[in-house]
Amino acid sequence: MLKRFMYLDTSALADYVSALEDGVRSSLERQDEKEKATFSDTPQAQFERLLSLAKSETDLAGWFPIGVETDLSEVKVGHLVDTECDIYIPDLVKALSPRGGLADALNLMESIGPAMSVFGVDGMGDLPSREQRDAVKLFSSTLGGSQIAVGELEDCEWRLAGQLAPEYIKSDVEGPARLIGKVSSVWQAGQWKPFLALPGTSLIPRAERRKMERKKPAENERDHYLEGPAFMLDILAIYR
Repeated sequence: MLKRFMYLDTSALADYVSALEDGVRSSLERQDEKEKATFSDTPQAQFERLLSLAKSETDLAGWFPIGVETDLSEVKVGHLVDTECDIYIPDLVKALSPRGGLADALNLMESIGPAMSVFGVDGMGDLPSREQRDAVKLFSSTLGGSQIAVGELEDCEWRLAGQLAPEYIKSDVEGPARLIGKVSSVWQAGQWKPFLALPGTSLIPRAERRKMERKKPAENERDHYLEGPAFMLDILAIYR
């Protein structure tokens, strides 16, 4: 079946294929009776080889396909997992990303705020404090074009999450899709990880992050957290 990639980390892909093939191939040579031709080794071709190699060398690859009856307690850091899931980008991450426009909106409101006083209106009265506004803009600039994707498994409490590098995003990743990634951390039921403190995006000091993870968030804050049990992944590919 043809694959349509919404996300493909070609750098990690080359590393994985190299490890399994003992050397990255930059081209494939085919010889016929008349001439020698060189065919480009495309990322799609590399990916198909990776799947084939991972399935045949499961121990070396750490290959761990996830199915309906898979015991996910057996998944460990370093495993390369493969699963069908429903993927979404948390609303908080969408809002704080440059594409979400929240930082731009704050900048605009700050710029027009002083002008509102001409009409007898305090244009900054309902805005967050200067410190809060600066924190939002700092996070937005740090996140850049990156996104955090969360995958929910059917009829299973376990969830998966990982950061998406902007240069490898090909199209909208949200919705049912197949996800492959390398497990970088595992946390159990009862643990809560703030989306703003996940690896690669955290601006929260370590001590404060640990404190946040040890307590259950208030009901109105839970959309800002990822609840365990869950895996953090270095996402390799998302496709349909």
